Order: sequence, then C-alpha cells, then structure tokens
Amino acid sequence: MEKLLRVRGSISLIRRCLCTPAQDSKTQAQATVESLSSRYKPTEFQKFLLVWTKKYKSKADIPKYVTSDVIDRSRSQARIKLSNILMALTALGSVFAIWSGKNAAKRGESVHQMNLDWHKQYQEEFKKNQEQAQAK
Repeated sequence: MEKLLRVRGSISLIRRCLCTPAQDSKTQAQATVESLSSRYKPTEFQKFLLVWTKKYKSKADIPKYVTSDVIDRSRSQARIKLSNILMALTALGSVFAIWSGKNAAKRGESVHQMNLDWHKQYQEEFKKNQEQAQAK
C-alpha cells in the first residue's frame, strides 16, 4: 500500500511539472507587446517574395511593417516553389540528355569511338614530333 502511494505521489508530481499554467492578463499583454515588437520593415527582396507567394497582390499593397511570421511563411513557400521549378528543369534536362544521346548513337557517335580517335590523333602527333626531332 505504501508503494502505491509513492507511485501516485510521483505521478502527480510529474503531471504538475508537465502542465503549463493558464495565462493571466499580464502575460497576454506581454504577448501582445511582443507581437507588435516582432513587426519589422521588409526589404525589397522580402517584398518580392511576399508578392511572388501571393500574400499581397502588389508591392504597393504591402504595409510598412509586417510580422516575422508572414515573412517566414512566404520564404518557406518561395523555397518550395523554387525547388519544384528546379526539379522540373532537372527532369527536362535529363530527358534532353537521353534524346541527344540516342540521336548520337544513331549517327554512330560514342564515347568509346571518340576515345579511340583521340588516341589515334595523339599517336600521329607524337610520331610527327619524333620525326621532326630526328630530322634536326
């Protein structure tokens, strides 16, 4: 029985530590002041992001001071949009590389053949240089 009471006491202690107290009017007033102080004037690039992510219709519609939450959300959305664009461009680039590789294979061009041609040219230049050196 004594062990059960100890366990209950420790559980209630843990619950008290984990619970957050209700906010009173003073903390709500501080939160309001903090939210007002977290407003700042956006730069031109941030204004561009706000318009590009459609938070505002134009740069003229953006207020003088904006909260940091709006800026952070628009920056995250812009990052997602940009990554989607880059993924699409990568996919298009790979499709183009496949297409051009298949066309080169139809023409008979290959990396192996280019390597053989380069070695042949290099050997010819080497022989020519040796002949010139012996002639002198």
